[in-house]
Amino acid sequence: MSGKFSKLCLLFCFISSLITAQEFTVRGKIIDQNKQPLQWIHINLVDISDTTINHHMVSGSDGIFLFGKVPPSLYQLRATAVGRKSIKQNIQVKKQNVELGNLVMSEIAIQFGEMLIESRMPQAIQNGDTTDYIANSIKINRNATAEDLLAKLPGVIVNNGTITAGGETIQRVLVDGKPFFGDDPTLSVRNLPAEVVDKIQVFDQMSDQAQFTGFDDGQSIRTINVVTRRNRGGNLNFGKLAGGYGENNRYDAAGNINLFDGNRRLSFLGSSNNTNTQDFSMQDILGVIGSNSQVRQPGMGQRPGGNRGGGAGGGGGQRSGGFGRSGGAGSGSQLVGQQQGINTTSTLGTNDSDSLAKNLFMQASYFFNAANNQNIQLDQRQYFLGGDSTYLYNQSNNSNSKNYNHRINSRIDYAMDPYNSITVLPVLYFQSNNANSVLDAVTTQTGSVTNSQSNTTNNNNGYNVSSHFIFRHKFDLPGRTISADIGASKNSRTTNGLLSTADQLYSGRLVQMDSLSEQSFYNSDVKTISANIVYTEPTDVNSILQLSYSPAYTKNIANKNTYDFNPIVNGYTSFNSLLSNSYDNEYTTQSLGIGHRWHFTEVNLMLDLSYQMADLHGIDYTNSNGTISKKFTSLLPSILFNYTSSDHKTLRLFYRTSTSAPSITQLQQVVNNSNPLLLSTGNPDLAQSYSHSLMARYSLTAMPSATSMFIMLSGTYTNNYIATATLIPSRDTVMANGISIPQGGQLSYPVNLDGYWNIRSFFTYGFPFDLIRSTINFNTGITFAHTPGMLNKVKSISNSTSPSAGVVIGSNISQNFDFTISYAGSYTIATNSLQSTGNSNYYSHTASLKWVWEFWEGIVLNNQISNVYTSGLAQGYNQNIILWNISLGKKFLADEKGEIKLGVTDLLGQNKSVSRSVTSTYIDDTYNQVLPRYVILTFTYTMR
Repeated sequence: MSGKFSKLCLLFCFISSLITAQEFTVRGKIIDQNKQPLQWIHINLVDISDTTINHHMVSGSDGIFLFGKVPPSLYQLRATAVGRKSIKQNIQVKKQNVELGNLVMSEIAIQFGEMLIESRMPQAIQNGDTTDYIANSIKINRNATAEDLLAKLPGVIVNNGTITAGGETIQRVLVDGKPFFGDDPTLSVRNLPAEVVDKIQVFDQMSDQAQFTGFDDGQSIRTINVVTRRNRGGNLNFGKLAGGYGENNRYDAAGNINLFDGNRRLSFLGSSNNTNTQDFSMQDILGVIGSNSQVRQPGMGQRPGGNRGGGAGGGGGQRSGGFGRSGGAGSGSQLVGQQQGINTTSTLGTNDSDSLAKNLFMQASYFFNAANNQNIQLDQRQYFLGGDSTYLYNQSNNSNSKNYNHRINSRIDYAMDPYNSITVLPVLYFQSNNANSVLDAVTTQTGSVTNSQSNTTNNNNGYNVSSHFIFRHKFDLPGRTISADIGASKNSRTTNGLLSTADQLYSGRLVQMDSLSEQSFYNSDVKTISANIVYTEPTDVNSILQLSYSPAYTKNIANKNTYDFNPIVNGYTSFNSLLSNSYDNEYTTQSLGIGHRWHFTEVNLMLDLSYQMADLHGIDYTNSNGTISKKFTSLLPSILFNYTSSDHKTLRLFYRTSTSAPSITQLQQVVNNSNPLLLSTGNPDLAQSYSHSLMARYSLTAMPSATSMFIMLSGTYTNNYIATATLIPSRDTVMANGISIPQGGQLSYPVNLDGYWNIRSFFTYGFPFDLIRSTINFNTGITFAHTPGMLNKVKSISNSTSPSAGVVIGSNISQNFDFTISYAGSYTIATNSLQSTGNSNYYSHTASLKWVWEFWEGIVLNNQISNVYTSGLAQGYNQNIILWNISLGKKFLADEKGEIKLGVTDLLGQNKSVSRSVTSTYIDDTYNQVLPRYVILTFTYTMR
């Protein structure tokens, strides 16, 4: 009976909370000095305790605005309009609706005798730590995308789908403050037309829990929020359908439909093409896209530059320190850019977000993509052995892969009442990748030459499922809160591989031949559960104390079984113990943190100190002595300082510390022999790394002159950095653990080394240039990197200095005459401590002109010309090419909704793709296959 009574009580309390849920409104009216209503005034209601909680609307024709469903808190109301003085007013929302009455916005005008100087429309407005870019300040052609609009904004650089703002990479794009197809920035900005954009906001979006507590936990993501234009009813319907066919059976079809009705946002999109068009970022939870080239071994690090260069990285997941956060169940997004080579892609997706009931919001998206990649990659690599020794590696890799991804992202927000809320973030990703390659490699070492040919086939399948459950409670005392973020994730991967190789060693004549044929089975399973419990208590009117506890547990299991071909039974039945391994790994962390926050009108300061205890335990079942147990303790301080002045200047300083555990692939001591000349294995003796990071950001927007300036300086220093050690023996060598390295081959594995650091700076300045009715944005910066490694058990240091500069001139003439001129160049000075021949200086730049001209009766000429130049690379890899894409189209139908155009891609047939990578042990120049010239006829219908 008592149990039933308890359940009835809980049910009664739940129903009561729904019935008594309160909603408050904030209402006012914007008028001018003559008491006339002002329409289309942008109004933001910003929670002072967390400026990322930002309600936005515009005033109606009667000047009235109304915010509904506003929870109790202290807010700042900001009203802005071009040519008028902004309004800032603090508002306390307690237990009743707020009526603000009439708010007067006066004009900004300075009288000098008979001269009236009015403020010009600014491109950027600084609102606290958020930069607002006004879309109306830029005239751009009607067919442009949001990505084209971003490329004209001061401080924003768009390059091959990657967006940076103020020198920092954008990792998330929201639409009207809501998620849009998960966390894929490329997918959002390439499928939204510029003509529906009202403004673009750039800010650091903190985690959901940090937004609630007001304490930045170090998990913020550089984010863009696209605010769309709405009519008075809050409706906006738009879309585009396009299809094209050309020579050599080239085709390109794509479409999207977006129905925005009040709070609901419903979108559909799909595409299919074999023209290397990729309007999304690929998701690589298997770690096989972009890093599966045989020449790139795990842990070698990021490829730092070059035209359209690929990237490969290794390393464990980041464990954040400071502000009580020690890691958790990540989403495992692993977004990567377009693959090198020739790609055929298809996509299908839908996104839906809506308020399902009172105080209940749900967003869900599904996105599928399939990609078939073909590539021929050439590499020329020189190692730094020291002294007069030389070791050269050249390869040709002909590869083909088919990749399939399914992404399901969702979010549920439920406000039970003004004091309690729940957020659930379920995510589900699937990936399948089938790849094969034919590799020809040659090494040259002290007079001997080794040739290797290998054929590899891998079938990979995996999934990642994760979820976060966040509960938040506010007490009656403002600032007193308690919240809990509980996360869990599972990542599973299986691989079935076939490998056959043939090697020949020459020393003036054929000395040795070797071959192998094997089949391998690999599976890994990673499970993580974490929590972050935070309590905040106000200490006075302007300060809050925070206490936190963050436990996390990760369980890794990895098994690889390899079988050699047995000609007697004509099958893969001979177990190869040297190439097989079974390994379990557990990583447990617990963090206790205390922090204090001070918030004043212009200054925000946060100090935090966490004590982290970590336990790394591993068992190598293949090795009887393979038990590893390590304990780590760390103090993780963090400091955050924000200054925002009334004249649109902001300064942000952020210092944090963090730890990073090695991944299971770095710990598992099993040989990867997919390239017999470049063997790799793990290292079970790895320890976690400890990093210090410092970032400073200053921004200034001047309203009367419409100028803007951004300065960014960041740096990282890491102890126990997970670097790469390489062994290159002069003859056949068998290691103590049984690993055999052939003459001409090498073995790489991860090691902990101190002394890694990097420093990066970025400066940009934008201003209008009335002479040609355009805006000019200058940017410059410099990057220093100090990277340790080991070669033949000798520590090697690679130093690189890379200054860069660029300029973007964006027209602001009319929609019918739209051009963008850009230049971006960089010069790299690389030195190596082992060998002076490892020193190299190389330069690259891209200069481009994009020009759209609608000159007569809907006839449109579209030109895009780029000069790509590189020097200082290996012979045959330097380039100086002109890429010219041109099209001529005719618009028709009502409101120019239809267009047919004939286009040529790479008109001059000069396209090439080369890049350079410099590490602590080698220089590598790479060439990748490119799509040849083609002509295509396209029809487009735009829904407006």
